Amino acid sequence: MRIVSWNLQHGVPDPIGPPALGRAVPALKELAGDVYAFQELDRGRVRTRFAHQARDLAKALDGELVWARAKHWLWASQSNALVVRGEVLTAEVIELPGGGEQRVAAVASVVTAGERWSVATAHLSLEPGVARRQVRVTLDALGERPKPWVLAGDLNLRPPQLADVAEEAGYDLLDGPFTINARRGLNRRLDHVLLDGAAATASGVAKLPCSDHLAVWADLHHGAT
Repeated sequence: MRIVSWNLQHGVPDPIGPPALGRAVPALKELAGDVYAFQELDRGRVRTRFAHQARDLAKALDGELVWARAKHWLWASQSNALVVRGEVLTAEVIELPGGGEQRVAAVASVVTAGERWSVATAHLSLEPGVARRQVRVTLDALGERPKPWVLAGDLNLRPPQLADVAEEAGYDLLDGPFTINARRGLNRRLDHVLLDGAAATASGVAKLPCSDHLAVWADLHHGAT
């Protein structure tokens, strides 16, 4: 199973300009994910012409959508999403602890390429202590589903801030290059993949036409490392 995780920054292009999420679709297709984990998608906002970006991406990628609304204003919202090129068996949205901006995790049991996985995505707090607590809550929610477990997303934690949380929970944290800031020179890794009951045969990052984040991808198979 290939997982692709990306904070799309609602389609803001590189270089800066009006959001243009459609520019990224060919590159996303080329990455050939079985499960896409997306963060910072708009629905019903003026800046993105009232689009439901998660639904549009699911249609373009021919996948099933798990949509997780985070912060919202009346009819408009920002969200995370899983797009599964396979079958979603069950799914839920977990509200994560912490003050300020609402953070959520999308958690699902899926079947893709003939194998069952439990996957989650989240976009966590900018405050490291809160983000670490939110990781633990998300991993607890994954733990209520069958292994293997995969968490992928913009966790807003650098590897040293995340490694001990992953180890305590029994997860492997994939190493890799910096993922942000794509416009001013990559200087840190905030986008991660955590695994339990699975191993990665290959992984990497990809610069896509939108966002100040690089996309992270990993090829996974059942079985511990």
